[in-house]
Amino acid sequence: MKRFAFVVLVLCLSASTASAANFGVRGGLSVNPDQFHVGGHVDVGTIFEPIRFVPNVEIGFGDNLTLVAINGDFLFDIPEAPFYVGGEIGVNIVSYDNDLVDGSNSEVGLSVMGGWHFSGPWLLEAKLGLVDSPDFKATVGYTFF
Repeated sequence: MKRFAFVVLVLCLSASTASAANFGVRGGLSVNPDQFHVGGHVDVGTIFEPIRFVPNVEIGFGDNLTLVAINGDFLFDIPEAPFYVGGEIGVNIVSYDNDLVDGSNSEVGLSVMGGWHFSGPWLLEAKLGLVDSPDFKATVGYTFF
């Protein structure tokens, strides 16, 4: 699974360097696990009309876990509105350390999401985890244009 995560990361980075991609930073909170997360994203742009591709990497801290999420977001921008909806597939690498056991595992996660671009490069988004992802994630981000 770690090899798969590495391949996804390399594909995302190579896709971003091949186009006029916009880089950004992000951070927020998640529920189940209850964590604070930080990371970065690359807005690759429209990969096929009208879908935009935004790969991202986030690292979550808290709840006796460290969660590294390598995600690919597929977003549909709502015409003439600052809102978008979409889906996410990602690889979640979870490292846990508590009194009973230490270890790690990898899972493929799926989420649905919605977001709002406000004040130009700022974004606010919410994700609902469907499979092997945090139940809810709220994120604020900034994209450098």
